[in-house]
Formats: sequence, structure tokens, C-alpha cells
Amino acid sequence: MKDDTTHLQNIHPADLADRLERLPSDAAREVLQQLPPAEGAVILAELHTDKAANLLEGFTGGQIVGWLRFLPPHMVADLLFALPVKRREEVLTALPPDQSAVVTALLRHLPDSAGGIMDNRFIAVRADKTVEECLADLRANPEQRTDDVLYIYVTDDAERLVGVVSLRDLVFAPAERRMSDIMNREVRVLHVTDDQEAIARQVHHYHFLGLPVVDERERLVGVVKIRDAIRVAQAEATEDMHLMVGLFGEERIWTPWRHSIAKRLPWLGVNLGTALGAATVVSFFEGTISRWTALVAFLPLICAVAGNAGNQALTVIIRSLALGEVAPGDALRALRKELFIGAGNGVVLALAIGLIAFGWKGSVLLGVVAGTAMLLNQILGALAGVAVPFGLKWCKVDPALASSIFVTALTDTMGFLVFLGLATVALRMFGM
Repeated sequence: MKDDTTHLQNIHPADLADRLERLPSDAAREVLQQLPPAEGAVILAELHTDKAANLLEGFTGGQIVGWLRFLPPHMVADLLFALPVKRREEVLTALPPDQSAVVTALLRHLPDSAGGIMDNRFIAVRADKTVEECLADLRANPEQRTDDVLYIYVTDDAERLVGVVSLRDLVFAPAERRMSDIMNREVRVLHVTDDQEAIARQVHHYHFLGLPVVDERERLVGVVKIRDAIRVAQAEATEDMHLMVGLFGEERIWTPWRHSIAKRLPWLGVNLGTALGAATVVSFFEGTISRWTALVAFLPLICAVAGNAGNQALTVIIRSLALGEVAPGDALRALRKELFIGAGNGVVLALAIGLIAFGWKGSVLLGVVAGTAMLLNQILGALAGVAVPFGLKWCKVDPALASSIFVTALTDTMGFLVFLGLATVALRMFGM
């Protein structure tokens, strides 16, 4: 057992966490128990929150506290939020009173809000203090040290945030200067209720290494640091990617298959319904298809390319909305651009499919019908790629919510209708 423990201690915590992610829960708990409490706490911090909470479910409240006492309050809050309410209360009761009080305060905030993400460890000084006094206070209070301190936050007597000073500026400022003289008063802040999407947007836009968090009274209560901001940005990107294809919640490669089925099946059902709509459109033209069987070879080709064009436009719009680059009022401008792109691409693809149809089937009429349908469907795809996300935004629904399913449904249905409708008109005009 001692050799096994020594071997585990020689593995980097991030690498060991990856191994535990792949192990069944019982085996992962055995490994966790072999480690000293402080190292076990580091591993729990490296694990995905859901996996860590699942592992903790197999331990008593006292055992859990043995690890959590080594973690900062915001990490403890993240882990406890993922536990059932009864277990959460059991652990909070077992924690040291001072730690329990801080964690309880953090648990009042939603986990995907600034209050739930923030680190409550930061350095704040009063605006009327001199640089020399601030540096002396920092040296005299080593418990204020954090591993990645970059900013010193300045508050007034009511603990309201009034400015910020970089650590570099503090070190090189004249000793007699007051913090109010050297601080930057233009401070970008987050509020405890801000959604993680707003956090990711601000970090991306301003390139800050940390953002202070204030409560409803503008009092400084925490800071979202760069490592947390990166995690938030990754989570937000993953969420949008999952929602676009109808996956609710974060699903990972090691998510139990039962949970994956439960997450995926509902939207696959919606997809089945939209596909039936497209199939119904095709059924209306059975007579046309029976008279002109060459159409069958071009049906999936034209609709697939239109669907891809729609999803290209959709991806650009979703990303721009997520980053705050466009607002709902910019819909018409975005639509004009995408329609122009759709028309440009459509002309080139129409000529290509027309030549392919003529060379393959020897029919000029088929080439004209296929080319015209390709052009129109490229324009329709661009229209769908813009209309779906902006429409969902207007309805106050997350634009990423299964947008690709709706775009594909529209491009397939309209693609079949346009292509087969044109073919029907051509048959009647030329008496085929």
C-alpha cells in the first residue's frame, strides 16, 4: 500500500485527476483514500465538479471535511453545490464554523453567476492610505497573500469599490502618495448576479487578468480571476456547442450512457418530427419523381449543400451574439450580408451543379432546374442561418438552443419544396 501511495504522489495532480475520471466510482474512491488529505483535496479541485461530487457521495461527512478544509471557500462551495441538499447540510455542519459561514454565504449565489464563480480571496485597501502604509500592511499580514495577486482593490469606508491599482504601480509609486492618487477610477466590475456569459464576454473584450465582483450595494465581495475566467469561457463555449445540437447540460465522454440517452433522445425526437415534415413535402411530389426519376439523385445533394450554408451562417451569428459583437437590432444588417454571401456562393454552385447535371444525365432542362434550385436554396440557407438565432433571441430563448436542428429542418423542407416545385413546373411547361 505504501508503494502504491508513493507512486500516486509522484503523479502530477492534473494527470491523476484524468485517471480518476476514467475509473469507476468505487475504484476512484479507493485511490482517493490512499492519498494524504491535502493531496486528495488538490485532486478533488482538479476533477470535474460532477465527478468530484459523485466521488464524495460515497464518503461520510467527516471524511469529506477532511479534504475540504484544505480548499479555498469558493472551491468548497462549487463542490457542495453539486451535492444533494441533505449531504450539503451535513458537510456544512461538520466544517469549522468560520469556514462554514463563508461557504454558506457563497452558496447563496447560483453556480453559473459571478457570485458563484468568484474567489472571495482578494486584497483591498482604503483610499486614504499611503503607498508606504499599504506595503507595510501587506508585509505584516501574510495571510492576505494569494498565489496570483495582480491587482490591489481600493475601497471607501463603506467597503464600496472606488478604484484599482496594479501591483506593479503600487511597488514603484512614491511612498508618500495616497492610494486615491495612484488608483485607476475607471473600474470594470461584475455584479454577483451576472451570468457566466457576461463574464466570458467582458474578459474576452477587455483582456483583464481579473474582474472584481460587487454586491447590490456596490461593496467589493470577490474577484473572478483569469483561471476562473478561462474555465468559464470554456464552459460557455461547450454549452453553446452542445445546445446547438440539442444537448442539455454538459456531457462528457465518460458521462454514464443512461444519462447520455436521457439528454440526447428528446431532441432526436424533435429532429425526427422535422424530418417527417421534409418527408411529407417529398410525398406531395411523388408523381413528379415517378415521371422524372433523375431528380432523386440530386435531392440530397442540393439540400445538403444548402444545410451546410445555413449552418455556416448560424455559427457566425451564434458566436457574435455570445461575444456581444451584435445585438438583436443588428439583425437586418447581418441578414443583408449573409444573403449577399448566399447569392454569391449560390451563383457559383448553381453553375457547377448545372454542368454536372448536364454532363451526367445529358439534360439541359435538369441542369437549369438543379442550378436554379441550388441558387435559391443557398439564399434560403443564409436566411435560415440568420433568422433562427435572432428569432430565438427575440423570444428570449438562448440562440444556441438546438439552432442547427431548426436550420437543417428549414433548409431540407424548403430545399425539397423548391427543387421539386421547379421540376413540376418544368414538366408542365415542356410537356414531359
